[in-house]
Amino acid sequence: MNAAVQPEVIDADVIVLGAGPTGLTLANLLGAMGVRTLLVERNDTTVQAPRAVSIDDESLRTMQAAGLVDAVMADICLDYGSHYFGQNGKIFAKIEPTTREYGFPRRNAFTQPVLEATLRRGLERFAHVQTLFGYQCELVVEDAQGVTLTLAGKEERKTVRAAYLAACDGGRSFVRKLIGSELVGSTYEQRWLIVDLAETKERFRLTRVLCNVERPAICLPGPNGIRRYEFMLHEGESDEIATDPDFVSRLLALYGPDANSAVVRRQVYTFHARVVNKWSTDRIYLAGDAAHLTPPFAGQGMNSGIRDAHNLAWKLASVVRGDLGAGLLSTYQRERQPHARGLIEFAMTLGFFMMPTSKLQAHLVQWGMRLARLIPPLHDYFAQMKYKPKPFYSAGFLLDDEGQKLTGRMLPQPLLERADRTRVRLDELVGQDFALLALGIDAQLVLAQTQGFDFGLPNLKRIAIVPQRYNLDPNLLNADALALRDVEDLMARLVKEGQQMLIIMRPDRYCAAAIEVTDTASIARLADMMRARAKS
Repeated sequence: MNAAVQPEVIDADVIVLGAGPTGLTLANLLGAMGVRTLLVERNDTTVQAPRAVSIDDESLRTMQAAGLVDAVMADICLDYGSHYFGQNGKIFAKIEPTTREYGFPRRNAFTQPVLEATLRRGLERFAHVQTLFGYQCELVVEDAQGVTLTLAGKEERKTVRAAYLAACDGGRSFVRKLIGSELVGSTYEQRWLIVDLAETKERFRLTRVLCNVERPAICLPGPNGIRRYEFMLHEGESDEIATDPDFVSRLLALYGPDANSAVVRRQVYTFHARVVNKWSTDRIYLAGDAAHLTPPFAGQGMNSGIRDAHNLAWKLASVVRGDLGAGLLSTYQRERQPHARGLIEFAMTLGFFMMPTSKLQAHLVQWGMRLARLIPPLHDYFAQMKYKPKPFYSAGFLLDDEGQKLTGRMLPQPLLERADRTRVRLDELVGQDFALLALGIDAQLVLAQTQGFDFGLPNLKRIAIVPQRYNLDPNLLNADALALRDVEDLMARLVKEGQQMLIIMRPDRYCAAAIEVTDTASIARLADMMRARAKS
């Protein structure tokens, strides 16, 4: 009698479970980094209905790292702000950020089905990335060497195995429960109705935030003439009542010209402010909604998931390739958890402005914002969205920067000019690698002095960036390093007058280390510390 034929085991370095924005982004980044990746999704396709609608500058920077920013930007509405309207229908605050610190507009609108389709097509670039749509994960077994998944399709079952599993399987994550992780925080009783329109008669391009005590609402723009309305529901307005077409039409009539517009989606939701207490095991890592759930008021739910993806991608790639020690992966929760929680708190604060619970609260908030206009620094703080928590890690794959206050920050992305006057963005030069950046008037000389030092980082890009008001020194141009002029002086703001600095930028564009260079001994000290950190 022949032995039973064992099913083929599909092998990869990393399995990504869940093909939402987080999982698709992670798979594209891993593909760009040369990692054998398998993406598994229980549905037959990516989402077909609108969900998330806001993508920020940090996420666009991640799309740039994945090599997809041009394709993504072709289908989004770039650079929009928000106007806040009071009970009397008058504007009491304008949030219109103009900064391009990371290379892109801070607020942009998109359609999730279109974004996911673009990200899925992006995976076709990589022969080492496979996808399995229409397969439900039934079993996950972790051992000392990796993770094995049992998948059930409509007609067959598959066994897949990898060194690591990235669980991007949503707010009801099967894997989160499996590893004994729990969401900690609050789920709010307040319910909202989302109404997505196929087209709008509203010509106002920005977001209207309608801080009406009787019925707070938000009217958000979208690409290609679509629009979303969000209405706070009252007690006694059931899901059945709220999604009734006549009820929806009456609400739309209260706030604009779209009462008779074609509706694509009507959905009631409650919002959560919750973060998991345990982000990983040795071989399994949670990301996106599986790790945190965010109130919608700041539009940061999906964007937080994309931050998870970039943070996790370069770490998985570095460990899988053997470039850095496996201890690197233990920094994932230490870095991402505080930042995710900070953005949740930020969203809750915005909710306080958007959902006044009384006329007195509305009056005080709105007059406070009007008075802020009279104080330019305070007005600028709100108008430029400086209140949004900066991308920052206080612990993780970082070195003490001896008081420079740069380590852990996401670094700017300046427009740089080569000696031949052609221009390029910083990230386009760095690609998927670490970069050693020399800053200051004598940046080229400082970078030349780093030759011969081993920083323990593979494929380290060496780049000298001189301030906008200085020309490059033609005598210090060589093929082993890049020298460019900072056209926008974004990097110059990080350096004090007369100071020369070395910065190590991680693949996710965060500062891993920064020192003031006074002599070659300071360079040697940085190299020694970085080399030891890379091995841990």
